[in-house]
Amino acid sequence: MYSERDMLEVNFRIRRGWLVLIPVLAIFIAAFVFALVKRNHTLALVALPLLIVAFIYGFVAHLWPNLRYRRFLRDMADGLSRDVRGVIVNVAGEAELQDGAMVLPVRVQLTGADSAAQNGASALAERIQQLEAGEDTREERIVYLNASKRDLLPPVGRAVTLHCFGRHIRSVEEA
Repeated sequence: MYSERDMLEVNFRIRRGWLVLIPVLAIFIAAFVFALVKRNHTLALVALPLLIVAFIYGFVAHLWPNLRYRRFLRDMADGLSRDVRGVIVNVAGEAELQDGAMVLPVRVQLTGADSAAQNGASALAERIQQLEAGEDTREERIVYLNASKRDLLPPVGRAVTLHCFGRHIRSVEEA
């Protein structure tokens, strides 16, 4: 799902953000220094807050989200992965922000072998008690799909193997 192109795009957005922000900040710094040299208090009182606001807005609104997303992509490429096998139950229609990326929550009903392997011995004993009591033992997980990769996910109802990094889907294989 993720490729080198994703990293190149986010690096381009970061570089473009700096190329816009630096000249704007340079103008306000020059105005502030000019005001200090000429002892123009009014210009200094206007230039300094504008400089601070421009830096904060430029960094928080444009650079920080891209820096977080680049860190997310690096983690996805280098981090440990685990496999989740099951059937896709639901894909949310509305994206939310998780770990610097806009994601869609995906509910996956685990297959029996996968759910027992992920839960360990104590959960297996609890599952046996639930079976004896006749309770519903279906187990679901919620994992997150990058909203820009929605078209790469198979439709609801398909059996899949999801390769995940943490809670995020790294790649998908249809079973």
